[in-house]
Amino acid sequence: MIHFPHLPYDVFIVKLFNQFCGKSIFWDTLSLIFLSVDALRTAILVALIIGIWEYGKAKKDINSNKRVLAILFSIVLTLGIIEILNALIESPRPIVTYKSSINSPIITENTQPLWKNGWVRNPKHGSFPSDTVALLASMAIGLFLWNRILGIFAIIFVIFAGILPRLYFGLHYPSDMILGFLIAVFSSFIVERVKFFDLLSLKILDLQSRHPYTVGVIGFYLAYIISEKFILIRKLPIWLKTMFGY
Repeated sequence: MIHFPHLPYDVFIVKLFNQFCGKSIFWDTLSLIFLSVDALRTAILVALIIGIWEYGKAKKDINSNKRVLAILFSIVLTLGIIEILNALIESPRPIVTYKSSINSPIITENTQPLWKNGWVRNPKHGSFPSDTVALLASMAIGLFLWNRILGIFAIIFVIFAGILPRLYFGLHYPSDMILGFLIAVFSSFIVERVKFFDLLSLKILDLQSRHPYTVGVIGFYLAYIISEKFILIRKLPIWLKTMFGY
């Protein structure tokens, strides 16, 4: 694997935000909620995207429906790039590398499940680039391309609900999340420019008009999987290996 060295400003910014961690149970708990509860982070953006789909159907606006499919394509492309980079680059999280100087949140019996100690301290789960921020950014950019005001709200939401909690707890360096965001921008640009994706959108919309129930079921399930950050797909190989004794 390739070792990625983080620059001094990366460490400085992490410690700048992390210095406030462990000082207030209110802020620690609020940050933990946004860190761990997908229903208050990822699912909100997914709901906004589903709203675009429903708007397109109600107003007979095919461009709105195509926008939703473009967002889906950009998510798949973005996370594909991220998975390749995660497999090639070794980059332990700040909380692993600088564990003696990284503050932990105030944990109570009620908030301990939100912290997930085993996950955030696992050095094998690299930090570069950030797949969560890339996923959120893909959706926010897609929302921006559909409606500027809604998109600006979504980008601000990503900053406060996705980026800041990760700095606050020392889970990601700024460069991890900047690259994740840039990959999302790149993927959205590719989807916008490559004719193949437009043709694929038309094929899917045609299929939806002929088989609305089937496409609706698949669409709902995809939305659910995205809301859970593809946990099913990411964990399925591990579960299968366990089932068959590997």
